[in-house]
Amino acid sequence: MRLRPGTQVLWRHEGSSQVHADPDLAVVLDDLTGEEQRLLDGLERETSEHAFLARGRELGVRAGRARELLARLEECGALERARDPSLDHQGLGAEIDHWSRVAQRDASAVVARRGGAVVAVLGLGRLGLLVASGLAAAGVGTLLVEDRARVRRDDVGLGGYVLHDVGKERGERGRAVLRLAYPHLRTSAPARTRPDVVVLVEQDVSDPVRLRPLVREDIVHLLVVTREVDVVVGPLVTPGAGPCGRCVELHRTAADERWPAVATQLLGTPTRGVEAGTCLLAAAVTVGQLVAHLDGRQVATAGTSLVVDARRPVPRTQQWPVHPDCGCTGLPARTGVVPAARA
Repeated sequence: MRLRPGTQVLWRHEGSSQVHADPDLAVVLDDLTGEEQRLLDGLERETSEHAFLARGRELGVRAGRARELLARLEECGALERARDPSLDHQGLGAEIDHWSRVAQRDASAVVARRGGAVVAVLGLGRLGLLVASGLAAAGVGTLLVEDRARVRRDDVGLGGYVLHDVGKERGERGRAVLRLAYPHLRTSAPARTRPDVVVLVEQDVSDPVRLRPLVREDIVHLLVVTREVDVVVGPLVTPGAGPCGRCVELHRTAADERWPAVATQLLGTPTRGVEAGTCLLAAAVTVGQLVAHLDGRQVATAGTSLVVDARRPVPRTQQWPVHPDCGCTGLPARTGVVPAARA
């Protein structure tokens, strides 16, 4: 047992102490004796319940009362019992501590389950590689990344590609970058591995040729589209349970009958880079949505796109209902596989 790293017990005034500094998490303990406050003040130095109770006896705090204080601390997520040291070795201590504070209970099991997740990232420009790196940092165990295009000069930076990578295949260099930073990460999987979620990072419009097999095979996927001055994250498509990429295109066509002609031309436009601030913000939003999905938490991109632009750091939202002419919600469930993953 120990006080969770980053958690503080703070003195407010005589007889009152506070756990957590964040106002949204803070728990105030009132009606404390001076001895009880001193016992709590020294909690950071104690490494077991036995040591805490022994210190309490030295200060004159009854064992029953000391256990009551420990129970309050555990209820608000301030304490942790022994956890798997391999998670700390993988650099996941901050993930466990953060989500334990948010949930006010130990999140070790939640973070550990991410190690069994398989996520495919299709499109490894600057943004795609940032998303993949963020997922690895959050503890996702297997990343299947794919992009046959060449690394461009404006892909370099933000902790991803380096100048030496320019001109080489993005997929090959992206896997190398990820393995160097995250030695425990798996970047390949058996031939018929089914991903938990696929991320498609594309420019201007989503390619329907890439979307159809994902819907047909009932694979959850997140659409991420870089545009001229912003990035559109979402919707997160759960086939048969909400709008799909074709629904989005049908709604756009209803608003502009010439949209299909424009969209077709956009599929072939030259690749361009993504501005640094917008790229970082979009990657954070994308990773947050994907991790929420993997953890079983509510996502903001179910039937919704988040329009990210560094000039407006709070994303704008666009709702997408199921389009009646699509028929995607009537599709039967299939057992599908991810597009061929390369080692």
